[in-house]
Amino acid sequence: MFLGRIKGHIVSSVKDKTINGQRLLIVEPLKVAYSDAVEGANGEAGAGGFEPTGRAIVALDPLGCGTGQLVLISQGSSARMAEGMKQVPTDAVIVGIVDEAVVGDVKLK
Repeated sequence: MFLGRIKGHIVSSVKDKTINGQRLLIVEPLKVAYSDAVEGANGEAGAGGFEPTGRAIVALDPLGCGTGQLVLISQGSSARMAEGMKQVPTDAVIVGIVDEAVVGDVKLK
């Protein structure tokens, strides 16, 4: 799994019948930038944050995510192990909405 941020959505009127009714979202994978100073959980200066990768993937969204949300993505054959995805031709599916990400005692933003 990896972290990503929802950037937008896809509209497709012609697609495989197994993904009819599924939401397709554009997700930018993120990497942790340990050198970016952000405020720690107790107000102290810490190190950490998310850096955009400049890449984009299309992921199925069974959870109802919104633009800007931080999400967990499962990719590859593992994506088809998510609930209701066994017969779906997908390479990426959103499997969680992240409420908080912490490295050490630093809350990442």
